[in-house]
Amino acid sequence: MEHRSKRLRAEINALIDQCSPAEIRFFYHHCYGVAKICALLAMRRGVDPEIAYAAGLLHDIYQITARTTDDHAVKGAPVAEKLLRELGTYSDSEITQIVNAVARHSSKDEVQEPLDEIVKDADLLDHDLNAEDARVASRQAKRYYAALAELGCVL
Repeated sequence: MEHRSKRLRAEINALIDQCSPAEIRFFYHHCYGVAKICALLAMRRGVDPEIAYAAGLLHDIYQITARTTDDHAVKGAPVAEKLLRELGTYSDSEITQIVNAVARHSSKDEVQEPLDEIVKDADLLDHDLNAEDARVASRQAKRYYAALAELGCVL
């Protein structure tokens, strides 16, 4: 199944490479960072790490393609679905899980499906650990610290 992750990365890379230099740097760091954290959290939580990696990689696809953050999670879901269907390497069930996680990743105040929660936690962790201008909102602090503790991190 490694080939499908490789093909997905190639598609995402081609989209990112169309961005400005600053966006390219941000999206490569952030999307791949979130994808890797998703895989780690998935292994810890008993969720398929390959599917979690794909969801993490795709979570900001609308931001990449439309260059806006306006409702990017919900608007990204159909973009992710189209890309996954065109690849033809993911099952309908896997596509549904990934697309739902993309659509729901900004709903960090709600508890949803396990994959959704993985993407939300990974997004928070990556923003706080890597993005210079993004700090965890106080309403998301509990989620953030719980995810850090789950990974054995001590602050």
